[in-house]
Parts: sequence; structure tokens; C-alpha cells
Amino acid sequence: MIENEREDREVLEAMRGGPGSVTVRHFRFAGKGAPTRFLILEIPPGAAEGSHVHYADDRNGIGAYEEFYYVIAGRGLATLGDETIPVGPGDYWHAPLDLARGLANADTEAMLKVHLTVVLRDPETQRARGKTASGLEPPPPLA
Repeated sequence: MIENEREDREVLEAMRGGPGSVTVRHFRFAGKGAPTRFLILEIPPGAAEGSHVHYADDRNGIGAYEEFYYVIAGRGLATLGDETIPVGPGDYWHAPLDLARGLANADTEAMLKVHLTVVLRDPETQRARGKTASGLEPPPPLA
């Protein structure tokens, strides 16, 4: 089955406490990618995904997610732990559990587009708690 990403978008105001709004495009693959999710973040000038931490024990209730970022277009400032680094097209990085991460658009005119792969590291616990994080539903049980 071919899915159309134009039909699965949401706009998040103050994503993870960041300024502005971020459009999130979900690629759900009819749930077959679980416990991995594939997203594209569209971050306009002046907006950001705020700094946040996904803990292995989910102590803050936002999910035990590792995240893998790839910049498609635009310029940004990526925060990973205590470092903030300029990023642009072709740059990619891994944000492991228990480490703060965030991403801001560093351009005054162009959209920052980032492919984000999200991997839930404890799907059974998350499903039992009925947790959703970043608008993501807990993945279905693995067969």
C-alpha cells in the first residue's frame, strides 16, 4: 500500500517548550515500522524543538526514545548535551537516551527540514502505561 504523507501532518505549538510552531509530518507505514517512527520536522524561522530529555526509565513521562536526526534543508542549531552546533543539509546525529537534545532554525528566511527517526526503547512499558509522546501512539505489540 502506498500512503500519502500530505494527509498526516500536525502543527505543534511550542514543541517541547520551544518557541513558535513546528509542523510534523508522520510516515506511519500502517504501523509496520513499530517500534520505530519516521517523521519530518518543518521548523520555520524563529521556531524550535525545545531542549528535552528522553530517559530510559521514562521518569518525565515523555517516552523512552532514542532519536536520529538528518538535515534535509535549511540551517539550524542542534543541541546535544551541553553542546550547541550549527547544522545544515547532509548533517546527521544520534541523540541517545538520557541526553538533552533540541533543534532551532538558525535562518531568518528559510524553513529547516529535518528527517527524524524515533526509536522507542521500551515499547512494552510504554504500551502498559498508555503513553503517547510527541503525538505518537504506542506501537502495536510485536508479533
